[in-house]
Amino acid sequence: MSKRDRIEKEKKVLREKAWVKNNPIFTEDHILDFYEMFQLYADPRTKRADVRDILVTAKTLDLDQKHIIIHKALEKLAQSYDKHIDFDTFVQDLTKALGNPFDQQGREQLFNTIDIEEKQTLAADDIKLISKDLHFNLTDQEVVDVIHNVGGYEATEITLDKFEKYLARKVQKRQLDTQIKFYRKNKKYQKKIQSLSLCYLIIFQISSNTFIFVY
Repeated sequence: MSKRDRIEKEKKVLREKAWVKNNPIFTEDHILDFYEMFQLYADPRTKRADVRDILVTAKTLDLDQKHIIIHKALEKLAQSYDKHIDFDTFVQDLTKALGNPFDQQGREQLFNTIDIEEKQTLAADDIKLISKDLHFNLTDQEVVDVIHNVGGYEATEITLDKFEKYLARKVQKRQLDTQIKFYRKNKKYQKKIQSLSLCYLIIFQISSNTFIFVY
């Protein structure tokens, strides 16, 4: 079996794993792309790699400057390891490092990840950096809108508390949306649809339509 055939076979097995299907940040395709990259650094016998080797290549390609937030998360991972790791550990630890938006601790971790200068607040310049890093390309007015949507009217910065509560509402709204789509396929759930739709409207009214961190 060729190396390519082996990798494709392993990717099929990987796609069926529960932690891949249910990852709160990365899609299955994202994880499979990571797998392709990871295999370039992994020992073919142990299937383990040194994250520090990945960072060396990233710096050579100036990815540490082009993708500051992601590189920061990878650096934290590298510092926490004293040995080579397998792919499952790599992705699951990277997910934790970036922050799971579906629980409070994860949302706080996400804030700390994007708070590059560790100021405990995010101002316009910080949002612009995040926008550039994640390729959102927000205009100056859109940056102001993000701050107002999360921090409140006339706010000039976003605090950790405002950030966490805002994401919590957005996550709840998304979960309700997912449930409504499921119930609409089943006629016996019509009463639940009406109830969920009402909750959806209430949450929608107190939440913003757009925010760059949860899409």
